[in-house]
Amino acid sequence: MATKKPGPPRTSAPPPDAGHLFHEMQTEAARALAADPQNVQALAQEIASTPAGDDADEALCTLLTITLDQARMAQEGGQRSGKRCLDAVSHHLVDLSRKGLVTVGGNIAITRCYVRAGLPVPAGLAPGEQAILRETSSLLPGDETSPEAAFAKISESFLNDVGDDPSILHQAFAEILPGIPPDARTLLCKVAAANPDTRFEQLACAWLLDMSEQVRSGALEGLTDRLAAGRLSPRALGRLAVLRSWIVDEPVRQRVDALIRNAIRSGISQDRDTPPSHRIVGCVSSPIDGAGAQSLAIALQKGRARAIAMILLKQGFGVKDAYVVPCANVAEQRGLLQQISALGGKGDVSLDYIQAALSFALAEGRENAVYPAPGLADVAEACALTSLRPTQDASVQAMLSAYDPENALASLDPEERETLVAASEDWPPSYPMIAHWFEDNDDIFDGTEATSTARAHALWTWLETRRDFWASIIARTALLLKDQGDPEAPSFAMTARAISQGDPLRRIPVMAAIIDQTLEARLAASFTIDEGMPDGVDEDIMALLMNLMAPPPQPARRPSSSKPARKGARRKPK
Repeated sequence: MATKKPGPPRTSAPPPDAGHLFHEMQTEAARALAADPQNVQALAQEIASTPAGDDADEALCTLLTITLDQARMAQEGGQRSGKRCLDAVSHHLVDLSRKGLVTVGGNIAITRCYVRAGLPVPAGLAPGEQAILRETSSLLPGDETSPEAAFAKISESFLNDVGDDPSILHQAFAEILPGIPPDARTLLCKVAAANPDTRFEQLACAWLLDMSEQVRSGALEGLTDRLAAGRLSPRALGRLAVLRSWIVDEPVRQRVDALIRNAIRSGISQDRDTPPSHRIVGCVSSPIDGAGAQSLAIALQKGRARAIAMILLKQGFGVKDAYVVPCANVAEQRGLLQQISALGGKGDVSLDYIQAALSFALAEGRENAVYPAPGLADVAEACALTSLRPTQDASVQAMLSAYDPENALASLDPEERETLVAASEDWPPSYPMIAHWFEDNDDIFDGTEATSTARAHALWTWLETRRDFWASIIARTALLLKDQGDPEAPSFAMTARAISQGDPLRRIPVMAAIIDQTLEARLAASFTIDEGMPDGVDEDIMALLMNLMAPPPQPARRPSSSKPARKGARRKPK
């Protein structure tokens, strides 16, 4: 088979800064901790039992959040250790709840950890009734106070702290709602959605995409009350018209459609002439990794203010995360964009590409009954993505049709097709992300002898069941490279076509690379952290982990202005 010579090497990424290295150290420490569920249980118990009136230890919460995040990603990758860790911690917390050992503050802190790790809060986790009465008696309104009045009173100071950033408001509620009993959760969302403050109108629209049925139902009821009170704005109607097609549940979509019809009948019309709230000054994309994860970023400007719309796509999940984060200045905005494209490739993409990638992700989420991240509503509005809709189909064939609408690939003769597929042997040097393309599911080698030949055979057999997965990753990469004007894009597209159409995998070089990288990763993973360690070393490991969680000391600085330091945006989970 003819092969192509590798192109010029890609520009290497800049060296990571101290903050990035520190985060990597935290991640490695948390990954090691996740392998020992008993220690994670002890950590969660310490947080859950936070004494009344005290705040949970921030270092402990950070450690638990990153550990849960690592366990979640392991579980999503098919690793039993991830599920084992999550199940053990969940069962332990529920058991503590039954015994009345979870405090109100501990429940809030644990809920926050789970939400930030991208996990549902364990069902049954709740503080004891006595703890609730003891710790909230001073906050409860009188018997004659309506829920609306009580909410308005409580939210007044809260809104002053949040400001006008919709992502901060949504995140604040996202870390509270899962810890509230279902009926109270529905009522709270209903009251908030009907609140006259327009920020809650925007929040209620985003809640229609929440994973919780209680949150979606409460938001719909509140928006209906808002319409009845004459407070539903044309802006909200426009939002509803865009996101209705993103809704997974047909009954919910029908209720939203009814709300839209009633709003139009009442005389409200979509404000189609409203200019975009921000100016788009750049778009970047990360490469697509072996789990199918891809980060997208849109740089925004509004006057002198800067912000970035961040989106995480993940195969099988669709739009995994989305939010708008403010930037202190142009330098910070540029730095965040560079982080997205740091793993190689040009990085820069068009807004049309981002919208197309989102459309495929929305379709995939709908096919898998997974809601897109609620923050996508904020991103769509900030970036004026008013035509963002799911594609009819998220299949490999649909992506290849989008790549090659003229069907030129099919018209190539067999030798030309073979040449393009053979060129996949030369991808790794030019595309560093391909080094992260491997399989890590624990089911691959079940019942397989521990010989290299047997493992390789088992892996080739496994990959036959994963044709669609890898063809999708490669087809998505082809679309990305085409937008960037990369001459290797046709090779990726043809390789995806060959995999999806049943060509022998052993004749596709990149699949052999995936085999080799999987075996190497499996060998590396076989050396566990506690292999050969003496008994009683757990305390030393925990001490080391806690030291790693503590932020590095910073030199004293003279105050340069009276402006308070802006709190950095949290790192979003994959």
